[in-house]
Amino acid sequence: MNTVRILIIGNDVINLQIIKRQLLDFDEEWLIINKSCDDAIPELNHTYYSLILIDCEEPSAELLEKIHFIKRSNKNWDTPVLVSLQNTEPTIIKKLLIAGALDFIQKPFKNVELFARVRTALTLSSSIKKLEKQARVISEGQNKIQEIVSGLLPNEIVTELTLFGESKPKKYREASVLFIDMVDFTKKSTKLSPKILIDELSQIFSSFDQIIKKNNCTRIKTMGDGYLAVSGIPTPNKNHAENLIMAAIDIRDYLIERNIENPVKWDAKIGINSGEVIGSILGTNNCLFDVFGDTVNVASRMEKKCDPNQINVGIKTYMLTRDKYRFIERLPNQVKGIGIKKMYYLKSKVQPNSLHPNTTAPPIKFSFKSEIATNR
Repeated sequence: MNTVRILIIGNDVINLQIIKRQLLDFDEEWLIINKSCDDAIPELNHTYYSLILIDCEEPSAELLEKIHFIKRSNKNWDTPVLVSLQNTEPTIIKKLLIAGALDFIQKPFKNVELFARVRTALTLSSSIKKLEKQARVISEGQNKIQEIVSGLLPNEIVTELTLFGESKPKKYREASVLFIDMVDFTKKSTKLSPKILIDELSQIFSSFDQIIKKNNCTRIKTMGDGYLAVSGIPTPNKNHAENLIMAAIDIRDYLIERNIENPVKWDAKIGINSGEVIGSILGTNNCLFDVFGDTVNVASRMEKKCDPNQINVGIKTYMLTRDKYRFIERLPNQVKGIGIKKMYYLKSKVQPNSLHPNTTAPPIKFSFKSEIATNR
């Protein structure tokens, strides 16, 4: 238990001794220190006190300045201040309270009254500090919950739920969707311990999250070894396709660099498609923001029809970014449940000045043999 330190300030040495003796008569474990005004003021920035009692005959501007100084000090800005004085006119008391004093004691006072006022001030101060501590704990807990919720839901959706209690389904006419699948995950999961496997995925997906956020995209969810992200949702973004392609390139580069030193090697298949997407909250207790629609389905098929360490995009994504990136045009592929779809492998970014203004980079044609091998 912390020692209760009480500082009594005044220039009448006899009065200070009387006040100290009256408080000690109640056998409380209080450390009581008497100081003259000149001696007390300098140490208020260095020593903390549980309570400060200022003894004076008449209120003055100097007294108000002393209270102001205490409330501006480094150590005692929140220490309760009591004032003992003879003149207790309402206007004077009001000035003391405005200056920062907690209470006053009218002289001459009985020692019981003095003890009661001091004890009440200490109790009130202690209660306030406990409440402030609880408020900080609650605030920290709320911040932690906010971090967790922000990891599950986009910030815009969290704001809607906070303000309105709901988030209605929305149709996003221009957006891009990215699917990632870790190659040979099932085979590796049988060879790695559960801890190593989860540590690997946690590190990789955490890095994906950073890359996605850096490129102004949004992670929607993970599905085992799968990863789903979007751009242009829930905040519309005219550069959604380019942002998601830049994120995909960064993710591929990250895995390649990671494989150089990491004992467990990981490759990924990345599929991207652009178009109209529906976004909505699912569930009432365990809320999850998810995306739906033909654009999402095609993006998933782009990933399924992709080779390891390639970025396979649909025609809509290609049309939106063909002036900034070079692509390899693949033979049209039969996509399960959707039909024949054009798709393109991302080759590289177009170098500045490599194209004449108002022209676009033509897709590089895949040879028939290489694409037949891919389709197999």
